Amino acid sequence: MIAEYMDSLIVYGAGFYRNLFWEAGLVGQVLYLEAEEAGIRSTGIGCYFDDPVHEVFGISSREWQSFYHFTVGGPVASPGAFSGTYPGG
Repeated sequence: MIAEYMDSLIVYGAGFYRNLFWEAGLVGQVLYLEAEEAGIRSTGIGCYFDDPVHEVFGISSREWQSFYHFTVGGPVASPGAFSGTYPGG
């Protein structure tokens, strides 16, 4: 989730920055629920790769910020993932 956020900080102050993450989390919760209802899976990504995301989307100013990364889709079976067939597994 990418948002233009500087105006909010100017109007509400720097403390509002955490509210933007809360709002992103609320959107993420809705995505979780909707994905389950549709019979697919989803996950929020707990580590942020802001710079690579900004590069991919051509974001060069500080006016926009990557707040939350989220994936939605179906599972892909990996035959050796849980069977211990990987080297050292």
